[in-house]
Amino acid sequence: MCIRDSGYAGFEPNQVGLNLGLCRKLLSTAEGLVLATQDVVSSIRRAHLALSGLFRWFKIIHTMGTTMKKTFRPHFFRGILLSVATALLWGVLPIILKISLQGFTIGTIAWFRFALAFLLLGIILFFKGDKPTGILSKPPWMGVFGGLCLAANYYWVTLGVDISGPSNMAVLIQTASVFLVLAGVFIFRERLIIRQVIGMLITAVGLTLFFFDQKNRVIVSGEYYFADFLIIMAAVVWVGYMVSQKFLSRDHGAQSLNFLVYAIATLALVGTVDWAEFGSAGFNAWLALVFCAINTLLAYGALAEAVKYLPLALISVIISLNPLITLIGMKFLPAMGFAGLQPDFVGLIGYWGGGIAVAGVILVVCKTVPR
Repeated sequence: MCIRDSGYAGFEPNQVGLNLGLCRKLLSTAEGLVLATQDVVSSIRRAHLALSGLFRWFKIIHTMGTTMKKTFRPHFFRGILLSVATALLWGVLPIILKISLQGFTIGTIAWFRFALAFLLLGIILFFKGDKPTGILSKPPWMGVFGGLCLAANYYWVTLGVDISGPSNMAVLIQTASVFLVLAGVFIFRERLIIRQVIGMLITAVGLTLFFFDQKNRVIVSGEYYFADFLIIMAAVVWVGYMVSQKFLSRDHGAQSLNFLVYAIATLALVGTVDWAEFGSAGFNAWLALVFCAINTLLAYGALAEAVKYLPLALISVIISLNPLITLIGMKFLPAMGFAGLQPDFVGLIGYWGGGIAVAGVILVVCKTVPR
């Protein structure tokens, strides 16, 4: 049957072909639109995922910022700076002591440090309206004991620097922290925790490495052993000073005790002074001597302020790094020709030993981890 007879009188064969082609084009266009729509939907999904991830990162950064804002307050940074200042002052002290020894003897240096500290502290307390002189009229025997201990500490430390060098003294004097913890256990019945025991063992390993490195490098081993003995004794008597401070701090203020200690030490060391050196010493030696004298006031003053803003554990960790400052200083300053300093003979094993000893001391002094 032909198309004309079937009732489709208005359609010619060529028109049907055109209609089919138009349908195919419309279908192709529809498929293109579907694919384009799918691409758009996929792009929207990707954009949504990207925005969601970005939003999550924004929330994380915002939370971190809020936490840092709460934790790292201006007081926190002030405490960090004060603790670092204390570590720097104690770290450079052995180096400056070595420079002052170019023009002054050991007794003169130790006496002048106490005499000037005593004078400056008295002036400071006078202008603050405090009257610590009352403790001098009736000094407690523990205060006298503490002053004698600190006088011996300063003298033996300076002698140790003179014989063995700043680096050796700075590392070995760290035994004072271990002795202080042991004194707390045996005298004040403080509890020794496992972390401190591990720290003592690590300190012993580090000091042994440092000792053997130095032993193989020194020319006169007898003098080196004697210097090591003096430095260890300086650490022991420093613990005696700290124990006396702990006993007396219940009834006396810290500044009054320091005033008494400086006075006792000044009197104890006056017989060791070579007065002629004050007129013959050079400018560098004089400058170093004055710095050594005010170092005590600056370091302990910064430490007292840092305690107001930071946990003691964190402060102890920071100031325990001071031997590293000494080691670094004695590595580079002599090479720069600074103030005629002679280099210390410390090898790679010695540096490793010093670092290990410092790590052990940090474990010893840090009873609790600050949060």
